[in-house]
Amino acid sequence: MYNIGLRQLQERDIIFASEMVRTEQWSVTEEDLRRMQDYEPNGCFVAEVNGNLAGHVFSINYGKLGWIGLLIVKPKYRNIGIGKLLMEKAKQYLLSLGASTIKLEAVPKILDLYRNMGFVDEYASLRFRGAFNNSLLEKTQAVTLIKKEMIPDLAEFDAEYFGANRIKVLSRLYEANPKLCLAAHSKSEIYGYVMCRKAENGYNLGPWVCTPENTHAAVDLLMNCLKRICPEIPVHVGVPALNERAIEILTRFGFMEISKAIRMRFGEELEECIKGIFAIAGAMKG
Repeated sequence: MYNIGLRQLQERDIIFASEMVRTEQWSVTEEDLRRMQDYEPNGCFVAEVNGNLAGHVFSINYGKLGWIGLLIVKPKYRNIGIGKLLMEKAKQYLLSLGASTIKLEAVPKILDLYRNMGFVDEYASLRFRGAFNNSLLEKTQAVTLIKKEMIPDLAEFDAEYFGANRIKVLSRLYEANPKLCLAAHSKSEIYGYVMCRKAENGYNLGPWVCTPENTHAAVDLLMNCLKRICPEIPVHVGVPALNERAIEILTRFGFMEISKAIRMRFGEELEECIKGIFAIAGAMKG
């Protein structure tokens, strides 16, 4: 008999979550997990079976939009309903905060779990990886380092494309990696930005957002960011398949597609501009 219980994830559970994502070979660091818990301490949950840690899920609230990610169940406890219980817990938490739309990115093998819970497919979300000789990259003068006081305006710009204001995520990513956060802007207008951070194996690049009509700025942001990271170390990027221009740019710079997930939605369709999303911040937070 299985005695299954759910509770809020605590700081002491981060080590367990870190072991779980490492087993799944996801490019998620312990620092990423701690940030996720800090973003939404009441929206992260673990499952226990007979008192033993068995799985976890994380969520984040952006107001009208909620996001669920990092759903993992230990192999020995799969197929007894734990994944569904964790998902339902996170979903109900976000709905209780007023979310009218909830999104996630699903690996193909568990699509049916989400579909059976009312999530619908939106589009493919592609995963690219590349490694570079930075000396071969041109460093342009069209972009500058982001300054802390720019973050509120940057979040407003980002919301036009993402569909909700995610200032708490952008602020924390900036604080952790200020030398890898760049913007393309004039004195009165932002054209785009990119953020990058250390991953479990290499770097994760994203979010990378730019006005669709200024793709030259997107290229400048990418080149300047790549110039700032250690050469020949893998760079991971998640890209909406609907942004053909982003795929074209990454392919030109030698990135290779290595896998894909499916973007899914529960609830209302969100007003967003995918053509301006050149890279997502991550599967666990959009």
